[in-house]
Amino acid sequence: MENGAIKLYGDVVVLHVDGAPEADIAADGGFTVNDKPVEVTPAERTLLAQYNRSVRSVHETGLAMGKAGIETAAKAIAAKASSTPGKADTAAETGASKLQDLTLGICKATAAIKAAQDQLAAQLTAFKPYAAIVGADDATNCVKDAKS
Repeated sequence: MENGAIKLYGDVVVLHVDGAPEADIAADGGFTVNDKPVEVTPAERTLLAQYNRSVRSVHETGLAMGKAGIETAAKAIAAKASSTPGKADTAAETGASKLQDLTLGICKATAAIKAAQDQLAAQLTAFKPYAAIVGADDATNCVKDAKS
């Protein structure tokens, strides 16, 4: 996500920005930069764990979107094949509504990532190089795109 600056490997979020070493955020809020553990306060660990959860939420929702898209297509094809007037349109509309809801879930998780990112940048010096991965307008633009 975010043009490859955020990657997920199992339960570990990997952050990459030009000019800075890779940073890892574990599910429990552990933080490493360049494979070296960074000491964090309990509050920072909570924020890091929230960041990790939100990234995993985007990933899981993306998978659910793929599944919903396949199910919608299958239902529309089956309805079209049965020659039942309007049934294919209903299946497509239902699927589109579900996909929009899932997209809005991604937007919500993106906003949570941004909020955690901003708080971490203010509190944790070692996190500052990664503080611009999610931009100020990313969540807002996500919602606009989802509703269009």
